[in-house]
Amino acid sequence: MKLNRYVIELWHEPGISPLGNAAYRKKASKTHEVLPGLMEKRGMKVIGAYHLDPEHRSILIWEAKTVEDVRDVLYESGFMHWCDGRIFPTTPLSEMHKWAVAQEAV
Repeated sequence: MKLNRYVIELWHEPGISPLGNAAYRKKASKTHEVLPGLMEKRGMKVIGAYHLDPEHRSILIWEAKTVEDVRDVLYESGFMHWCDGRIFPTTPLSEMHKWAVAQEAV
């Protein structure tokens, strides 16, 4: 089965940042500890993972079979215990352009 690419945006309030909150630092450490195994179990790949400095926001780029796999890993790893998030399916711009120009213009 083909892997699709997803962009995940995660963020949290400053007061629960693992940077300064010991309880959330422990939770974040556990999340990052279990994440590789959960992704491997589903055949997922990390393409990129970036913190948007100095915000309390991150962008992850993952490959997965389904958006449900992405959602489930976000929950099972614990990200959703301390982050809010959005999942965006993606299309390469070259493919989007081909699709767009094939559409009837208004």
